[in-house]
Parts: sequence; C-alpha cells; structure tokens
Amino acid sequence: MPEQNDGPSVGSGFTEGELQFASFWVRNKVAIRRAIYVSLIAANAIFWGYAFWGFIDAYALSYPRESRIPQEIANNEVVSSRLSSNRPLNVQVSPVTVFQNTDGRLDLLDPVANPNAQWVATFTYRFNVSGELTPARSGFLLPGEQTYLGEFGFKQQTPGAKTGALTVDNLKWSRINPNVVGSDYKAWVARRNAFQISDLTQSNTSIAGKNVLRTAFTFTNPTAYGYWNVDLYVVLKRGDAPVAANKITLTNVQSGETRPVALDWFEQLPQVTDTEVIPVVNYLDPSVYLPASK
Repeated sequence: MPEQNDGPSVGSGFTEGELQFASFWVRNKVAIRRAIYVSLIAANAIFWGYAFWGFIDAYALSYPRESRIPQEIANNEVVSSRLSSNRPLNVQVSPVTVFQNTDGRLDLLDPVANPNAQWVATFTYRFNVSGELTPARSGFLLPGEQTYLGEFGFKQQTPGAKTGALTVDNLKWSRINPNVVGSDYKAWVARRNAFQISDLTQSNTSIAGKNVLRTAFTFTNPTAYGYWNVDLYVVLKRGDAPVAANKITLTNVQSGETRPVALDWFEQLPQVTDTEVIPVVNYLDPSVYLPASK
C-alpha cells in the first residue's frame, strides 16, 4: 500500500514552511537578536530611569517641599490663634428686667458688659416688648465696662407684657488708640471715671397728697475734667434683685463740682435694701468734655 504524506516534503522530510522559516532565521537571526537586546536594554533603562527619578523626586524635590508642610500647618495655627486672640469677644448680655411704672408705662433694664480690654463697641439698641419695639437709642461700651442699657417710661399699645428682649444693631468695634490713652488705658480712664456718690438716703415723702419714695445722694466730680453731660443709672434693689430703675442726666458738670441729686419713685415698691448708681460717660469721645476754663 503506498505511503501517505500530510503535506509536501522537501529534502529529509521537512515541510516547505519549515524550510522557509529556517531560511528566514538564518538570514535574520543577527537582526532579531539585536532587536531583542535593544528592547531589553530599553526596558531596563526605562525601569532604572523611573527608579532613579523616584529617588531624586523623593529626596531632592518632594521631600524638602513636603517637609515644610508640618511647619506651614503649625505657622497657620499660630496665625489663626493670633487672629482669634485679636478678635473682640462678644458683648455679655443678661436677661432683661421689666418694671411696671405708673400710668401703665414700663421701665426696662439690661445689665451688659464688654469683656475686651482693648476694644470699644458702638451700636444702636432697642427693646422688643411682646412684638412692640422701643425707640432706637445710641449706645457704647468702653473696654472692660460693666453698665446698663435701659428704656424708661415706655407706653405700650397693647398693655400687659411682662417680658422683654434686647436687640442690638449696627455694632461696630474699634481698638483704642495708644496715642490717645497712652500705654495704660486703665490708669487713663481711672483719672476720668472717678465720680463719687455719697450721703445716699432713701426716705418717704408726700407729693400732691401721694406717698412716694425719694432717693437722695451727693454727686461729686473730683477729676480735672468737666463734662457736658453725665448719665446716671439709678437701680433700686432688694437683695441682689433690681426692683426699680431710672436714668437721669446731669448737665454742665464742672471739674471739682459737688451737687445734690434727688429722684422720686411714684410706683409701688417693695422694701429697698440697696441702691446702685452707675455713671455713664464715653470718655473716649472728645466732644463730651467741657472746654477748659480760661
């Protein structure tokens, strides 16, 4: 039986395709080897180049920049802390006390304080009494000052409210000027805010056939400064709780002057155990001072 072949055979049993491949390899094996070597060298160069670049970037480029990040964060925290410390603190406000006055009128009083040692607050304020607003007033708070804001003799459209709330608008802060107050503001203001309240008495008297309580005291200005106006908050207390309040204004207060002051209370009051008199003057405003006498 004749022998069968799967494909054409040439020479010693190699197919034509195998012979062609062998011929191609013989003719091009040097070029192929060179291409393989070049590819390996190129791949090796890329690998080591990347590794070298990573080393250079880590220790020569990125490291110095990244090493400054913690210091920059620390510096930013210091700056933020300084900005926070230089920012004025909020005005401290207490609940509003509402007093019933005569003829259905109301007196409103709110203790306030400026906790900042170098900042002055100026603002407008009013009280909200059950939706009714009192007239807007101008106010100020000197550094470290504790005083009162009040509205007295307010007539409601709808009587009966017993609570009130303070609203403050147009709040502006300004730092005290060392060229004005020097290096020691406390000493500067103490030379001006040295009014004396003495001989304070409470007595019952009769006015138009009605018994009223009269608060009397002597006001003295021992300072070297005269003032166009000095406001006085007068607060009657029973224990620590205020039971009545009012504000009076003394005009043309001369340096070294002493004058008697009397204030009558027509409303019904409980027993008064203490009286507080708080002078209010914006000593940082040059326009409050009387001209020096010649």
